[in-house]
This record gives sequence, C-alpha cells and structure tokens, in this order.
Amino acid sequence: MAGHLLTQMERQMGLRRSPELRALYEEVAAYPVPEDTPGAGPDEPVPYFALPLRIEHEGRMLSFVSSISTFNTPMDVTVAELAIETLLPADPATVKYLQTLLP
Repeated sequence: MAGHLLTQMERQMGLRRSPELRALYEEVAAYPVPEDTPGAGPDEPVPYFALPLRIEHEGRMLSFVSSISTFNTPMDVTVAELAIETLLPADPATVKYLQTLLP
C-alpha cells in the first residue's frame, strides 16, 4: 500500500517541481509500515484500484477504502493535474458511526 501511495506522489512531483511535495514524499517514505498492513509482505499483492485506510478517531478504529482517479492522457493541462480521491466506509461499524455524525 505504501508503495502505491508513494507512486501517486511521484506522479504529482512529475507534474509540479515542488520542494514542499518532495519533503512530504521523503517524510512519508520514511514511515514504518506495520506488518499487518495489506501489501507489507513481499508475497502479498495490493489491489491498486482501491486501498484500505484505517483511522483512529476518538478511540474508534474507522475503516475506509480509498480510490484515487487520475487522467493519464488529457488534452488539457489543467486536467492532467486533477486527482479525485474517494473514501468509502469499509465495514458496517464505520457506516454506523458516520451516520451518527449526520445532523
């Protein structure tokens, strides 16, 4: 999973030569990867179309599936920089908790 996210960051660095983005990339690349993370082991494949994301919030573990959509060969330079990330709840407990946050 970390490799896929770093690849996305490399793509963004290719579009924008940003020292801040390079610093963020180097920081993220240095993070330790927990052994129970999907794709952490050499023989464990990662589904590159959707990535698991776990966030601890107020003592709860929330699980999401993250998907990033990009446009690889656009005719417009503005669209080349566009990346849309979608987070969907990955389990019923996360759905239930998020519903409690609605007004």
